[in-house]
Amino acid sequence: MLRNESNSGLAEMAGKDEPEYLVNQSSHTCLTVVRGTGPADAVLAMAKCTGRARQQWFVHEGQWQWGSNRSYCLVPDDKGSVGLAPSATSRVVWTLDAADRMVVGSHALDVPWEKPRTRVIMYPKHNYSNQQWWTLSSLKSCLGTTEHNTSHCLPEAIAHVCQHETQCSNDRHPQEAADYLISQSTHTFVTVLSGTGPDDAVVGLAPYEGSKRQQWFVKDGQWQWGGNLSFCLAPDWNSHTIKLASCSSNSHFWSLDSNGVFSFESFVLDVPWEQPRTNIIMYPKHGGENQRWWTLSGLKSASNRKIYPFSAQDHNKYKQEVARGFINKLSPLSEPIPHTRDVEDFPGRVAPTTPRINANIPLDITSLGHRENLRMTLPENWKATDFYVAAGDVFHVILPETLSLERASQITVRVGAQCDCLEPSSANVSGRNFNRFPLVTEEFDVEPGVNSMRCQFGGNLIFMFDEGDHFNITVEVRNVVRAPRYILGQNNALQWQNMKQLDAPFSILETHKVVVVVPTITARNITDPQGLLLRYDDVMSKLEFLSGFDETDPPPRGKQWLVDDVQIKAGSAHAGFPAMFDRYCYDLCCPSTPHDWVTWHELGHNYQQGKWWSYAYGSETTVNLFSLYIQEKLKGEDRLKKENQYMKTAAAVDKGLTFIEADCWQKLVFLMEIKHAFPQSGWEMFRRLNRTTRSLPLNEANTLASRTSHQYDYVYKILSRSVGSDLILHYHRWGLPISQEAQTEIKRLELPMAPADLSGREYCSP
Repeated sequence: MLRNESNSGLAEMAGKDEPEYLVNQSSHTCLTVVRGTGPADAVLAMAKCTGRARQQWFVHEGQWQWGSNRSYCLVPDDKGSVGLAPSATSRVVWTLDAADRMVVGSHALDVPWEKPRTRVIMYPKHNYSNQQWWTLSSLKSCLGTTEHNTSHCLPEAIAHVCQHETQCSNDRHPQEAADYLISQSTHTFVTVLSGTGPDDAVVGLAPYEGSKRQQWFVKDGQWQWGGNLSFCLAPDWNSHTIKLASCSSNSHFWSLDSNGVFSFESFVLDVPWEQPRTNIIMYPKHGGENQRWWTLSGLKSASNRKIYPFSAQDHNKYKQEVARGFINKLSPLSEPIPHTRDVEDFPGRVAPTTPRINANIPLDITSLGHRENLRMTLPENWKATDFYVAAGDVFHVILPETLSLERASQITVRVGAQCDCLEPSSANVSGRNFNRFPLVTEEFDVEPGVNSMRCQFGGNLIFMFDEGDHFNITVEVRNVVRAPRYILGQNNALQWQNMKQLDAPFSILETHKVVVVVPTITARNITDPQGLLLRYDDVMSKLEFLSGFDETDPPPRGKQWLVDDVQIKAGSAHAGFPAMFDRYCYDLCCPSTPHDWVTWHELGHNYQQGKWWSYAYGSETTVNLFSLYIQEKLKGEDRLKKENQYMKTAAAVDKGLTFIEADCWQKLVFLMEIKHAFPQSGWEMFRRLNRTTRSLPLNEANTLASRTSHQYDYVYKILSRSVGSDLILHYHRWGLPISQEAQTEIKRLELPMAPADLSGREYCSP
């Protein structure tokens, strides 16, 4: 379709429609022009949704015109990605199809899975969520009329009244709490303006004052006046206004419908538009804004509504929750958050009375990045703090005005360490329930000066650093609450006893090797934080040892993070950064958890040398080399022996089982048979394997990673050299193919030939 509109025509269209946003359903980030101003230099990528013009789009006849300059539109480029082109001449028409894909021809807009997940490409259509997109209009439309007026864009003054009255009523019995009747048109309150009873009372509207003159107690449809409970609100049919009447003789029972209309029979409470708008009349129902009302009890109920858990099959509710979250992100900080979040159970609520504080935080950004040859899952540059951001609070991070924009861009503020993004298709969600919002953590870019932010869910305040300049600064944070943070070697038991009573839903436990994020309510059961953290530290040291790290080949500079969550995307725990643990399966505060197989296993995944050799010999196999090593050192046990895996596997290989056919435990036996057959080498053979892999030049490492057969050969050669024997017969027995070239290389070393059967049946029985 040829576009012939002039620039003036495009300008004329601006303002007549609202901007759209393209939000990827797998990353919850927005398609953004991150650099450049036009077709020649524009760079498009995925970025945090901020509401800036660079990530706004206007849809016109299949064109997606850029919010910063509508004379340019979104187009596929000749590099398999997307860029900008002149709207007037572009023939590209995008289709948002029924599967939520942005399609041109046979290709769709795609966000690859590789981290940091900022790339966007054109890729052949498929049905995975990284090709599925939300738009702002589709998210808004899914809310429809399901949102009660009380929960959407509540005026700031009314929101403050709700907060104040909620605090004041905390000590009262629910039946003793007064209600208020509030006009949605004037934001003022039904009040007995003067008088004390039916003979002289004047009822009208007044600003909030919290006195008994504005308070009402609802009983069996009657609205009893707070100033004297023997009098009730009643229609005055003589003047078509409202009055007080004796409750004992009053048969007028009011009703408030779901649209906020306060009625008696066919007449409703109405606020005339004439100034000063203090009068209230009885008027036929038309449902306009001046006939709609809030009640304090309704506002409180809406703000505290329980949403979770809900069924993963309820796709409409899932989309509604995402819509609320996205609208909250785009809402001005000067206004109350449009949709209050269900955080009571998770992540947790900070009491309104808990002191909000300001503090200075030193940031040491003098050590960044990692050696290029570590070849493992690397810990990221995260800094834990002693602070927590309460859900819905506006907080501030103040960077020095003298800091350059380039250096400020290296700093990101994160609220919350629970990073798993849940989808209906996630293993722990599919066929079950959503137990929390799909993505509870939020990230914020910062600039020199004052940065004001709001996190709708709340969480621990964390700073993240990108590679670049090395420097030290001090930042100020405002309107945060103090959170428990115990650092091994810096805090003592008495300090822990005091800090664990702080009103922050999550606590931080930290050493120089590991950070553990746990619910404060559970952390209060910890009596010996030093002993617990020494156990975690010891496990980390053992992982580093088997990885072959030492003084000349030091481990990664950063800390591994272990994080508690109410629901993770897969498994009872999973590796990665951070490593996530389901609280219903594991208690990270329990002294036995550092010595649990799951901890060794998941953290072991982070130390695997994946595509260089670990995956070829089995991801779930080679990770358990770490588990078996730690189990042996801590408990003097061998799970394979205890479960009779050595004997059962040896018998299966006798019958023709090959390595390729074997399960993960049988493949682990293949490796451990070598370790047991050569006790003089023992665990050192695997340390050497890891060290050697790190020492490979980049070109050799890339060649090794290119083929599984290369990796079979590589490990065969390293292990043969380590044990001082040619292991080829062992490989033949297991049917694991080794190239003639590799066999010849080891044969030239004139090593003795190891037996074919290394099963060691005489010492491997349970």
